[in-house]
Amino acid sequence: MERGYFGGVDLGGSKVRVLIADHAGAIIARDEKPLRPQEGFFKQWRDGTAYYGIATQIERMLDRLLNAADISTLTAIGIGSAGPLQDGAVINSPNTHLPPIPAGLPCEPIYLPLTEPLQAAFSTSIRLENDCNTAVLGEVIYGVGKKTVDKRRLHLVYVTLSTGLGAGVWTGGHLLRGKDGNAAEIGHILVKEGGLRCGCGNDGCAEAYCSGNGIESNARARLLTEKLPERLPLIELATDAATRADQTVDREDPSSLLRFVKSPLIFQAEKMGDPIARAVIWEMTHYGGIVLAAIANAYDPDVITLGGSIAIAHPHLVEPMHKEMLHHLNVVPPTVQITPLGKMAVEYGAIALAQQTIE
Repeated sequence: MERGYFGGVDLGGSKVRVLIADHAGAIIARDEKPLRPQEGFFKQWRDGTAYYGIATQIERMLDRLLNAADISTLTAIGIGSAGPLQDGAVINSPNTHLPPIPAGLPCEPIYLPLTEPLQAAFSTSIRLENDCNTAVLGEVIYGVGKKTVDKRRLHLVYVTLSTGLGAGVWTGGHLLRGKDGNAAEIGHILVKEGGLRCGCGNDGCAEAYCSGNGIESNARARLLTEKLPERLPLIELATDAATRADQTVDREDPSSLLRFVKSPLIFQAEKMGDPIARAVIWEMTHYGGIVLAAIANAYDPDVITLGGSIAIAHPHLVEPMHKEMLHHLNVVPPTVQITPLGKMAVEYGAIALAQQTIE
């Protein structure tokens, strides 16, 4: 591999991380910012409307890193992004809140172009991939597969347990992609007939139980429908959060506290013995184990690694999920572990994507 510098981008729903790495993959500069989709412009593009604010923010962040490191050019840039992806852009992003679309432009589809504007800005090759596919590539090159010389011998799945639930699959020396280039949509495996409503609109999806959004929705629904004991820890914690935010709430009306019931409070309340929180986390690990079994039965990996903010912050979830998985297997059980790359699996995968452009 020729010497040079590579850019990497981890584009999430609320944050963007950019980095520069040397030819060997060592990170020499890195920055992380909240996503600011207000800094851009709209124009008609293909069959819809394009918004360039995201690409503009990435360009500015990379420019600052290059200037600070006194680097003039990048050999290539790899981008791992939450989807859906199409034609080098994010299309109809469910999590990015954009400014109002100007009159006269189509309201959909809405594209967030990435490869085209960044290629024009940096005059280099751009490789865009789904974030879970990017993360599993990071595992292959820099994580659990780092010491395996022949990557064809690797069979692994990376699962992100974060705001949502998704996976990337590496088998026999390549990424596994669907017909549209998508990653494994494990978050929408049906785990409970007639279960909780998922953000996708269906009922009983794994993501409705095994994600940050899912456990928050589950806890809030239980607070509204179940008979609650006095001095419920989750209510106390949510009340404290509301007080810190200078919000007045009615302690006798749980609905006034719902927006303060966030996943960190749910995990904290579980440790305090809160029955609502315990039920929510039990369902998370129970259905999470069923999902891991579905992954193992479908792809027969040697290793399943767990990443994402929830998995990294709560590694104790691995054991109960692994135990539940074992009840549903028809293959030799895979190892289940937290990713050694921590919160940077997508970032390392983005470096690997960039490196692949010159191989």
